[in-house]
Amino acid sequence: MHGKSFTKHGFTLIELLVVVLIIGILAAIALPQYETAVEKSRMAEAVSLCKTIAEANRRYFLATGKYANHISDLDIEIPGEISNAIGTGQRVKTKYFSYTATDSDERPYLVIAQHLPEGIYYSLYITKTDTRIHCDLYTSTDKIKMKLCNAINETGAL
Repeated sequence: MHGKSFTKHGFTLIELLVVVLIIGILAAIALPQYETAVEKSRMAEAVSLCKTIAEANRRYFLATGKYANHISDLDIEIPGEISNAIGTGQRVKTKYFSYTATDSDERPYLVIAQHLPEGIYYSLYITKTDTRIHCDLYTSTDKIKMKLCNAINETGAL
């Protein structure tokens, strides 16, 4: 008599549930880290462009005796769409930020970068009397942006 041998192929429901649980736990840990890394890279790009625009605006001041109100007057090219905003001069809009060089006596800024999507926005700026980057967060509901903004204000860097 020949006995039939049955071999089990596939996974049990418990094994599949354990795998799904492990993937869920890994995703819960990885997603906040990913969001932080993405926002940090966006903010780092804005910090770099702010410093570039501020230095160009200082060079413009040395050459002309006044600060530029139009980014196109500066000796640099910023990638993005140029638009003229009423009252604030010329802006360059990129995917995540709007950059403005300013010559206003009422506003002590060389450059302002505003991050506006999703209602949680902040501004990065450099003043005429300081070379450090500063950050103002206008809503405090986003812990990632708040943490990065605080790091900039404490250390001047990310």
